[in-house]
Amino acid sequence: MTSNKASDVLSEGFRRLEQLLDDQCGQYRRIEEIVDAQRESLRAADVESLVALSAEERGLLEKIRVIDHRRVELVSAIAAEIGLTTKSSPALSDLIEHSGARRGRLVTVADELRQLIAKTRAASRVVRTAAEGLARHMQGIVQSVEQGLSRSGIYERTGRIVSGPSRHSSIDIRS
Repeated sequence: MTSNKASDVLSEGFRRLEQLLDDQCGQYRRIEEIVDAQRESLRAADVESLVALSAEERGLLEKIRVIDHRRVELVSAIAAEIGLTTKSSPALSDLIEHSGARRGRLVTVADELRQLIAKTRAASRVVRTAAEGLARHMQGIVQSVEQGLSRSGIYERTGRIVSGPSRHSSIDIRS
């Protein structure tokens, strides 16, 4: 392959890589919006909205997984094209010095992507912790109500009060 052809192939590869990174950033921005909406759904105890948002989030995470897989393949192809050998899969940082005019933009997009991933992880962790806390709290309330509604007053031989059969109930926390 001539030097000019190799240069064109690399240029196209780096262009596609930049495009994939931009696409990933866009997907993470959308997930960030969804996490904010999930937080609001938790505040309003809107379970239906929370379920819908979680489904949308799963879809976006699948898109991100596919994009990331393409990115890894593309980075490996570019590394092979320039003759870069590493013990493991090459990283974007291994290729940056060979990216020519796209170097600045690739560094910027890669940094933005890292920041978005870190920010999204932290926000998701907060929402997950809040959802788990709310679920535990609601479970405790339901158990208390069930105990209050169940028939009790029968003593065992050990002197403990035995509850009657469970009565299942639910509480609408939005009213």
